[in-house]
Amino acid sequence: MTLDSETFDIHAETVFRGKPMRVMGRMRLEGASGQISIRYFLSDGEGAPVLLEQVAGARYALLRPFPPAARPHTKGNTITVGVERYTLVGVRRLKVLEVLGQAPGSPARAAMLVSGMFEGLMGTLMRELVLGSDQQVYYLVRPVATGEMLSAPAHAAAREAESRAAGAGDADDD
Repeated sequence: MTLDSETFDIHAETVFRGKPMRVMGRMRLEGASGQISIRYFLSDGEGAPVLLEQVAGARYALLRPFPPAARPHTKGNTITVGVERYTLVGVRRLKVLEVLGQAPGSPARAAMLVSGMFEGLMGTLMRELVLGSDQQVYYLVRPVATGEMLSAPAHAAAREAESRAAGAGDADDD
């Protein structure tokens, strides 16, 4: 199954939340139901890199990794971060289909990932395990609003359309 929207090639110029960035890595994943998701490793060359996961067309989620030293406390089907408790709501088995450039998040040699999704009052956490190893990564998951991740040409076209619409509005005021 393929995604219904634009996918970004390695080194493609994009705009995330108004900031120009470049795709430095891409990982294609396939879920048990055949759903394809793509993770992008974005960089502007200056600040911290950005990790996005594209699922079901043009929907994106921002994945913010926890530092290794700040590993949350896990017990059974719950994760505790400070005083906040997150409960397991689902598990995804993800087959790694392709890794290009810098591997976004998980190691490039992994063939299968298991992602546990945990919900709490403060949002969603994801605990990801690489099958066959003891490596685990924790992410804070935040949805990305429509239009916050665009190709550079799509962003330029949207800005041009906004500019034309603003100009037309000014002409109506005369």
